[in-house]
Amino acid sequence: MNNPTLSRKAFLGAAVGTLVEYYDYALFSMFLPIMSPVFFPADSAYQSLVKGYYVFLIAMLARPFGGVLFGYLGDVFGRPKALLASMYGIALSTMVIGITPSYTVIGDWALFSVMTAKTIQIACFGGEYNGAGIYVVEHAQNKHEALIGSLLTAVMLCGALMASLMGVVLTYSFMPAWSWRIAFALGGLIGVFGILYRKNLAESPHFIAANLHYNGLMMLIKQFPRELLAGIFIGGLATAPFSTVLLFVMPVLTTKGFITNHQFMLIQCVLVFFAIITFIPVGIMADKKSPAAVMRFSCFLLIIFAYPMLSIVDKGSLFSIIVAMAVIVIINEIFLGPSNAYLKNRFPMQYRYRGSSFSFCIGMSLFGGLTPIVENYLYKATGKFSVTALWLILLGLGALFSLEWVRRKQKATIFQ
Repeated sequence: MNNPTLSRKAFLGAAVGTLVEYYDYALFSMFLPIMSPVFFPADSAYQSLVKGYYVFLIAMLARPFGGVLFGYLGDVFGRPKALLASMYGIALSTMVIGITPSYTVIGDWALFSVMTAKTIQIACFGGEYNGAGIYVVEHAQNKHEALIGSLLTAVMLCGALMASLMGVVLTYSFMPAWSWRIAFALGGLIGVFGILYRKNLAESPHFIAANLHYNGLMMLIKQFPRELLAGIFIGGLATAPFSTVLLFVMPVLTTKGFITNHQFMLIQCVLVFFAIITFIPVGIMADKKSPAAVMRFSCFLLIIFAYPMLSIVDKGSLFSIIVAMAVIVIINEIFLGPSNAYLKNRFPMQYRYRGSSFSFCIGMSLFGGLTPIVENYLYKATGKFSVTALWLILLGLGALFSLEWVRRKQKATIFQ
């Protein structure tokens, strides 16, 4: 089981799925200002974008269901089977979004098709990221877990970087208006490659060695309420700052004419690049200290810097806005990087896939899905981006509380 070739194959098998997942996730976020008038027509580009936010929220509600479904498959039938099943759904749904005709061609069926495909896609995401994280961390055999988990997340964001680069190319003025569909078609094809690669993945050594007996979801909720609450806030805080920047602030600035679609894609590339290079030092630090310590540090940074960084958007130059958004993204990744290792060690083997995926996905759906809607409400009420910092500060405080609640339980257990 310590064969380095097997470990490398295990990592790549998990990584290719997370790369495709975030490529597809980022595509929808990045192209939403362009896609919204196509599928969700309204009186203005901004109003179409807001309609897109509600479609995104509705689809995000499927993520906890995916966490439970794929968590069950992973805990009962093994990690590779669950990861393979999620890859099928992601590839198919991404392709459907790319080929769905516009609202002017098929009317409400366009909205229904995109919403259904996005819902299936996000449900499959519910079993993908956390499942892949558990799989690679279990293969780490308790060595450098935080670094390996962070590297997986870095590869995941390489998918977002690929999507950003595609966006840069496809938004040149000489490209046709429908060129965004090419990016989704490519995502489906990459998904097919992921399916082929994952078909022969080896099982996790932890799962093979475990003597498991299945326990239901209610037993999980009853025995691990603190850990589940922590997972919910981890899922929320791992999503909300990134969504604030790439799903709310930059798209709104685009629809208001402050930046062009092409500039938006270029800025995305810069921000995602900074996010990727953050993960390696964060993973090393989390292995030296602890994942929880690094995550608490990130919470403090977000609470302190959220308001001043978003205030810059209200009155800053384009360069200062990019710097401010980069700060928020980097803080987000300091929190997200160690989360795979942290969640893996919060649940015993028979609950691990479900506990991590279910709680993380509830947080992503509840807090991540609500982020653009809540922040848009605050923005419309005040006309200022800075007030949206209240949402991020609230999530930062909730994550701090939940991490501390789990730490006190662990401390009490040690002294019993």
